Amino acid sequence: MSRNPKPPRAAPVAVGLSREAIVEAALAEIDAKGLSAFSLRGLARSLGVNGSVIVWHIGNRDAVVAEVIRLVLQDSVPPRLPNQGWQEWLRSLFTRFRDAVRRHPNTAPLIGADTVSNLRPDFALVEAVLSVLVEAGVPEERLCETYNAIQAALVGFVTQELARMPTEDLPSWQSSIQANLAEADAARYPNLVRLLPRLTNRAFILRWQNGAAAPMDSSFEIFVNCIIGGLEASLPRPRGAGAG
Repeated sequence: MSRNPKPPRAAPVAVGLSREAIVEAALAEIDAKGLSAFSLRGLARSLGVNGSVIVWHIGNRDAVVAEVIRLVLQDSVPPRLPNQGWQEWLRSLFTRFRDAVRRHPNTAPLIGADTVSNLRPDFALVEAVLSVLVEAGVPEERLCETYNAIQAALVGFVTQELARMPTEDLPSWQSSIQANLAEADAARYPNLVRLLPRLTNRAFILRWQNGAAAPMDSSFEIFVNCIIGGLEASLPRPRGAGAG
């Protein structure tokens, strides 16, 4: 006589816990403790559930992180306003993207080079950028490369501005940087030393705070102007343009 088959294993549940609640809690953990301290075990503990509940709702740590990125950037694609030029739309995209990451600076490494692609790519962002590049007149054979340049610029400045701060003995690390800057040799680095009052803690490499504490607003404005101006300069000229 055959044995009765075992009933299928029930999914782990937690009353009132949803996928959205888990993602919001994960983002709150990263905001409060930083990325290096984030774990599914700690997240489960803060929610008062077993880790298997999180895995069942969303998946492993990478899946949770992907959902956190989606939540952070969910409103970063601006609407297209009537009569708005592609240049102004791109400027708005850069600004909104930076604002979104600045609200959650500890997520910056997740949005940067730590991942090749999100598990749930933002197709709306990709489509919006491609549409604007087509409108701007980028030739189809150069669309992929131009899209890559825009995406790299979009992510690159912000993630470097909000680069991770050391977690061990931060005051000593900051003091050491300031001491090293003060000892720069004027004979070997004349421009660096001459301009140091304008550069210290405001220039990449020469700072001891990231953009969460010392925003680089004017640098960002110049950066976006350079990206848009460079894109304009790279577009094919209309026939007859520039003819004397």
